[in-house]
Amino acid sequence: MTTAFDQSIYRLPYADNRLTLGAVPKNPDLLAERLHRKQRLAASYRLFAELGFEVGVAGHFTARDPVETGHYWINPLGVPFSQISVSHLLRVDQDGKVVEGDGVLNTSALDLHDQLQRARPDVVGIAHVHGFHGRVFSSLGRLLQPITAESAAFVDDQVIFVRHGLRAADGRLEQDREIVTRAFVETFAEHNLLVWQNHGLWTTGQTVESAAWRFIQADDSARAHLLAFAAGQPVIPELDPADAPSRERHEFFGWLNFLPLWDRIVREQPDLLE
Repeated sequence: MTTAFDQSIYRLPYADNRLTLGAVPKNPDLLAERLHRKQRLAASYRLFAELGFEVGVAGHFTARDPVETGHYWINPLGVPFSQISVSHLLRVDQDGKVVEGDGVLNTSALDLHDQLQRARPDVVGIAHVHGFHGRVFSSLGRLLQPITAESAAFVDDQVIFVRHGLRAADGRLEQDREIVTRAFVETFAEHNLLVWQNHGLWTTGQTVESAAWRFIQADDSARAHLLAFAAGQPVIPELDPADAPSRERHEFFGWLNFLPLWDRIVREQPDLLE
């Protein structure tokens, strides 16, 4: 008999051929949970590499540390996503300093990750990598519409962020990082998908797994939108809010959908655990 925390699609608890797990399991061992998050983070980068989400040195996916909850783990600058392993990851404190790990820190979005973590204590994973379709879709200044079951998952859980033209009360332009960071966090609010206009997608999750799956699903949904609207006018169904899964169920399904990807990548590329 396996436990609920034995997280593989092959070892989930079930009875009478029905899944008996209905929520993401919690690990009471914080050091074990730290390793778990680092492993899933490294696996996510490998998966993102396969999906073509890497553009030069751009992109970052962080995981909140479960022990020092104000800290997070992040990829080092310039290490290809396809080569990232657990030992490459850097732990960064609230002052933007590396307190564990060895490598060059990508400082391009430290404020955004830190301040979003502070504002959202429920968030564990924050993903912003440069998927092609998400970047192109962001230029339209639109939200995803429920033209597919996958994109329907983002209804009422997405927001657009427009950086250009932001001004503070004293007239300062958007180049001021403090202004951008505050506006970004306030706009993101409690949503799990942010479309940064002319830049790309951001996703969050209460687990590393759900944040990663959301990003994959969002970029795939962006691709579907670009294709569908190029071909014609898709039918936009009316959704009954009463039929929408709860946020907890969305988290669970995001976590669950990541498990087959984890099982595959860790079997094919076991060095990511090193």
